[in-house]
Amino acid sequence: MTQGSSTILVIGASGFLGRQVVKTLLAQGHTVRCLARDPARVQDLAAAGCEVVTGDMLNAVSIQRALQGVRAVYISVHTLSPQGANLAGQAFMDVEKTGLENIVAACALHGVSRLIYVTSIGTAPDAPSQWLRGRWKTEQFLLNSGLDVTIIRPGMIVGRGGTGFDAVLAGANRPVAFGLGSGQQKMRTVAVDDLAHSLVGVLNDPRAFGQAYDVGSDDVLTMDQMIDGAAAGLGRRPPIKIHFPAALLRLFAPLIERAGKLPRGAFQGLVDSLAADMSGDPLPIRALVTRPFQSYKQAVGRVLAEAKAPR
Repeated sequence: MTQGSSTILVIGASGFLGRQVVKTLLAQGHTVRCLARDPARVQDLAAAGCEVVTGDMLNAVSIQRALQGVRAVYISVHTLSPQGANLAGQAFMDVEKTGLENIVAACALHGVSRLIYVTSIGTAPDAPSQWLRGRWKTEQFLLNSGLDVTIIRPGMIVGRGGTGFDAVLAGANRPVAFGLGSGQQKMRTVAVDDLAHSLVGVLNDPRAFGQAYDVGSDDVLTMDQMIDGAAAGLGRRPPIKIHFPAALLRLFAPLIERAGKLPRGAFQGLVDSLAADMSGDPLPIRALVTRPFQSYKQAVGRVLAEAKAPR
């Protein structure tokens, strides 16, 4: 770890979760730097006191520059999201693995030992989804890197701006909701602020070094149940559900990836991840992070209340 350093670097700060992690770190008095491909997307974080460094984890030079003088790194990236034109068509986990290799090399260069990486509940070497298997491999790469690594595996993140929960809210707001797969896959839910609190909570705890933790509330719900719960929070009747079968989605996955500028295999991996429940075991991390987790109903209520609050 860099001697005398106090700055914490967040990679993926312009994203839904990374932005919340930055805000939580700042609120707790930490000095924070974020890496952004487009600084305009994190102007609010800069105004709040976060140092912004322009760069990309796929650019080794910019990663080395961003890591200079920091003591810890958070990585919250999502390679299922649209990528630049030069990356569309690349295998989605290859994109992330390249970035992680650059980060580990830069950590070694600058003597930074602490790294916290966000993946997903359900990662395993034999998971049904190529995405979950790929992220398990990246977890193992980091855990065997010689750094003090903690892996955080959230379930369905409840918060406005998250791709999954935004789809839930959209369905809840309509008389007819469309969903991927059967709608019966079960997922553990976690409020975005609870997740950010957990990420920051393990920062300085040596018990978390070399460990991977599932994170979530006590609620394990299907997507249909989440939609109905959000509809209740909105004061609406549960919508009619129409589901697109996984087999049909797999057929059109390559076309969807090209049209959406997604890395190759990204949408296919998402579809395959619908084949198994993603509940995990949230108990081990609660020995380290003792703040109670919000229920799904509480988390939805908070999201909706924040949406109504004056800005």
